[in-house]
Amino acid sequence: MTTLEDEAWLELKADEKINEIVSEHVESRKSTLIGDNMVRTASFTEQVAISTTTITVTLPVPPPSATTTRELWTNKVEFLLSVIGYVVDLGNVWRFPYMCYDNGGGAFLVPYMIFLFLIGIPMLYLELFLGQFYGCGNIALWHRIAPSMRGIGIASFFIVTAVTLFYTTIIAHSVFYLFSSFREEMPWSLCTHTWNTKACSERMHVNDTSSTTNEFKVSSAEEYYNIYMLGIDRSKGLTDLGYIKVDLLLCLIAIFVLMYMCIYRGVKSTGKAVYVTATLPYVALVMLLVQGLNLKGSRQGITYFLKPTFEKLKDMKVWYSAANQIFFTLGPGLSVLTTYGSYNVSTNNCYYDALISVIANFAASFLAGFVVFSALGHMSYRLGKSITTVVGEGASISFIAYPEILATFKYPTFFSIIFFLMVINLGLDSDFGGLEAMYAALSDGFPPLKRHRKSGMFIMCCLLVLACLPTVTYGGNYVVQFLDRFSTGPALMLVVMMEAVAASWVYGINNLVTDMQNNLGFAPSYFFRFAWKILCPSIVLFLMILSLTYTDRFEYGTYVYPLWSIVFGWSMNTAFILPIPIMMIYEFVRHSDPKKSFKERLFYLFVPTINRRKLKQLQLESTTSPSITHV
Repeated sequence: MTTLEDEAWLELKADEKINEIVSEHVESRKSTLIGDNMVRTASFTEQVAISTTTITVTLPVPPPSATTTRELWTNKVEFLLSVIGYVVDLGNVWRFPYMCYDNGGGAFLVPYMIFLFLIGIPMLYLELFLGQFYGCGNIALWHRIAPSMRGIGIASFFIVTAVTLFYTTIIAHSVFYLFSSFREEMPWSLCTHTWNTKACSERMHVNDTSSTTNEFKVSSAEEYYNIYMLGIDRSKGLTDLGYIKVDLLLCLIAIFVLMYMCIYRGVKSTGKAVYVTATLPYVALVMLLVQGLNLKGSRQGITYFLKPTFEKLKDMKVWYSAANQIFFTLGPGLSVLTTYGSYNVSTNNCYYDALISVIANFAASFLAGFVVFSALGHMSYRLGKSITTVVGEGASISFIAYPEILATFKYPTFFSIIFFLMVINLGLDSDFGGLEAMYAALSDGFPPLKRHRKSGMFIMCCLLVLACLPTVTYGGNYVVQFLDRFSTGPALMLVVMMEAVAASWVYGINNLVTDMQNNLGFAPSYFFRFAWKILCPSIVLFLMILSLTYTDRFEYGTYVYPLWSIVFGWSMNTAFILPIPIMMIYEFVRHSDPKKSFKERLFYLFVPTINRRKLKQLQLESTTSPSITHV
């Protein structure tokens, strides 16, 4: 049984050979070609009759890259857990609770669920289907849809690589905290250590913080994070990162070793790892929620989390934040979903996979909001301050606020271990997908990598460790924040928009619907057809333009990023998407023909691969009335 790669390779060879034969006979005999079909036999021998002459076309055996069977998931559960593990990540714990609080509380759920329905579900559905239908990595996938669209996959490769660099460093920070949790007294709860300054305050151990001097104090948890773990006090910014922090480097290496051990055998080993990494976070969240609800002041925190402020919905920034959260957590456009889908059979019902994954993502976000704000409500109660003064986002939740609260629990060691294991597993699942997407894209372009996966994956992990070195210096967190800000944004949005355009306009919505009907057994609803063709491209384009207007001052703590770094960041973001127009120009020049007009060449640029052969046949028929029959 031939695979899709066999078909593509054989079709290319057949086209070349038949075009050569047809040209010779048209010039020499000017005869009429008889028949209009071509059939390949099992030995790859094609018999073509031209007029009364019988010609045998012998196609060589396809190269290893075309005949190698792509490995598949062991079962549906492993695939689904891998996708859920990818879409449920650190953003659910870090960003969603704060975004919900800062953008109208319960009212934020309105635009969030709208964009989840209009962008999240349709794009997950589309990416999973394209992956399993074409059965290849992201670069090869878009090349098969149309050669001029190959730049989409290349741009996606660059973005997912940049995301992996800073994301893995954040997981390394969690590993550092995990090892620090194996002690009776949490080290971030006291001011008695050598790294503490005179401004240090054990604020969770006192009830009265109304004195003015306390306004200038720094919590012990904040000093532990900034001074002891990061060593950021020894750096002045991006121009002075300082030396590599050895303990953080060891944590980083430990993460890459762990990821390599989990994925070096492909989806066979990844599928086994996700039984733990994808389910443990939910168990941990439930345990932390039960503990949090028993804390004094937790109800006040949850009220702040859910209290709706519908006036906020008049602000366009709230809608932008909701859409941005969809991109941040579900990760469309990063090629992970298409790669995971490529290890499925083409008949897998990916519609329900997309639906279940989105529901799991929303449930995890909502659950994390209760966990975080019940704890922040307790902190507000202990400090006697408004919750608005203790709430934070990103690293301040995972590495400062929540650890500070954990230190007050009855069993701080146990709950600290549970919390940081949860954070590590949330990050690992997303990194599994990133590494797999990167390697799949490379191995499709360089087939020997498929046969030497263990060594190839090892080399890639080593190169990524080297690339991550700036992020584990004393000023490494400045680099992490920089990559977090400029690695996605408009570039990722453009990739998602181009995916929808390439699939529904270039390849054609009718072709897409037919493929789904033939493989899934049912056609997508008219809503999805409208979403892929109109809604997703137009909404994402609007969000891209809107994102360019929200250029707030870029700072981290007291450090203000210099202008040159912002210019460099936007230049990097632009460079990520340059492959899209470059590949279009390349294909336009490659198919230059002085006999064709500019309009014809431009039209051919957006002809999908599936129609190019038909177009060639029509061109031949219009000049020579050709037809090909079996003999």
